[in-house]
Amino acid sequence: MIKVQTGFHPAYHGFLFKNEFSEPLPIVYKLPFGGSIETNQVLDGLCGGMCFTALDYYYAESGPPSFTDPADLNLKLRVYIYDRHLEVIKIEFILEMLQWMVMEEKKSAARMARYEIPKLKRKLEKGEPVALILIRENKTHGSEPNHCVVAYGYELDEENKNLSIQVYDPNYPDQETNLHVTSHQSANGFSLTHSEGDSLIALFSIPYQVQKKPHPLIKPAPQPAFSFEPGQLPGFKLHWPVDSHYVNQYFNENPQWYKPFKLPGHEGLDLFALSGANIYAAADGVVYQANFPPKHPYGQQIRIKHNLGGKVVHTIYAHLSKILVKNGQKVSAGEIIGLADNTGNSQGSHLHLTLKIEGETTPGYPSNIVDPWPYLKEGPILNPDPPEPLSGITVFTKEQLNMRAAPTISGELLTTLPAAESLEVFGDPEVVKAKIGVEGEWLHVQTAGNLVGYVAAWYVQSSEQAFPPSDLVVYPFDEVNLRSGPSIRFELLDTLKFDDPLIILGDADLARGKIGQENEWVQVQTQTGQRGFVAAWLVHITGEQAPPTDLVVHPFIWVNVRARPTIESNILCEVTDQDALVVLGDQDEAEAKIGQQDLWLNVKTPEGFIGYVAAWLVH
Repeated sequence: MIKVQTGFHPAYHGFLFKNEFSEPLPIVYKLPFGGSIETNQVLDGLCGGMCFTALDYYYAESGPPSFTDPADLNLKLRVYIYDRHLEVIKIEFILEMLQWMVMEEKKSAARMARYEIPKLKRKLEKGEPVALILIRENKTHGSEPNHCVVAYGYELDEENKNLSIQVYDPNYPDQETNLHVTSHQSANGFSLTHSEGDSLIALFSIPYQVQKKPHPLIKPAPQPAFSFEPGQLPGFKLHWPVDSHYVNQYFNENPQWYKPFKLPGHEGLDLFALSGANIYAAADGVVYQANFPPKHPYGQQIRIKHNLGGKVVHTIYAHLSKILVKNGQKVSAGEIIGLADNTGNSQGSHLHLTLKIEGETTPGYPSNIVDPWPYLKEGPILNPDPPEPLSGITVFTKEQLNMRAAPTISGELLTTLPAAESLEVFGDPEVVKAKIGVEGEWLHVQTAGNLVGYVAAWYVQSSEQAFPPSDLVVYPFDEVNLRSGPSIRFELLDTLKFDDPLIILGDADLARGKIGQENEWVQVQTQTGQRGFVAAWLVHITGEQAPPTDLVVHPFIWVNVRARPTIESNILCEVTDQDALVVLGDQDEAEAKIGQQDLWLNVKTPEGFIGYVAAWLVH
């Protein structure tokens, strides 16, 4: 008897709950030979997502949380499992399942014996647990969908030609299950059965990739560049300065982008805000600068001085479209001081917030600059004495949506909220649930910036969905196609432009690990409420650059490098015909633009500045 074991074991790395989820995946694949198929028809529940997540825990050297009922999962983990399931139902795996399902029995048995079983044994002998797809019998007659398990060991009786494969099966939590392979007791010389009675016709392994950014329950999140000792709290708290809760870029991220500015990374916090959105003062203070210094990367900006927690504090609000205060003016926390945009060195409308505390330092940064996140991250303090209690229900805007002072379209316009923005709802939970999605009804809500008002209930959706909006916003490097599924084989829904903000749906950490990677796709929602998939290598988080090509261009004489592809945008630097500019992005598209009026190239200068040059002024 030969025995092989990996370090994986269901008792330690498997989930305690059964593969029973109420929300089906809303994805339909159009098959290349005609027709279509729903993902729920080819794979059982979320077995694939549970198996991949269990492997994530295994490679993180951790056990999963002790939930015993899938209905009790927190939103973050539930969405993570849904996202991981998408990795298992890629079109290439579905096509392989369909191929096995229609294969002749003798051919299937021969392929299993010659290829699949030996390949599985080799991986297990290397100590690698293996994700397997199990093809159930009589699939062409409408029986149960196929299934996914994790193989973690085997026992081989060479004399009787019996192989027992030990598997973690999400349908049988906290239980040891086996696949029995016999090589001589069937008409085809091969049989495959499950220890719990399922009759199978085949199995095949699918590739698993360890997550670079696993779920926070697997590994703790990295500490901010500026943080407090255990038990120590910030001496003051800042008011959330925008109505959106999305963080585009954290402090100290993307060092390669900020190297030309002699910074070790991003020197503030980028908070998503639509062009024209309200910007609020983060604390009581006095304005000491409100202008657009020539060629300054912050563009239109406001600087306010505060006395907080016994310290002198400065907050800087950058990339504004309009300034609503003046030098010397006293402002209060939560007061509107300007409107958002992307003036200066900026890609996509947002608020850049810089925090300075006199006497504090962060290694590598100019004096006084610190990470704003510890002073903001606990979220906004509720307005005192709200007219009614919060319901505990969160809703998301379906598209850009007006927030009004009264529950009517004639009510005063308070602000315009972006698509996929989360809002806390006031009122009785049962009454609130009954209103969501109903035309003519209004909801009393509160934004991340403490703004309280009303929104049309028929333009919001519940947070109880398979892929709710995450806290991550991305932008196309140039134009990018929005498709109905994660492949170029899927229907083209729309073509998006470089300044279209896209809300990531599902788990933000998984999406971050895919962005910039060839052949990966992320699920997004546009500001018009349209949902679909975009190529992950053609979008970026604020501050990230497109990949370099092999194409180099030179100005005819000299040319301005601008922050965005418009002649109205901020000038970063000037380059001459002696400067070699490396083109970023897609090389074929870039070559087609050279010499074309009104088109722009994304380039990197010899000094490391990244921006745009007029394509008709280079060769």
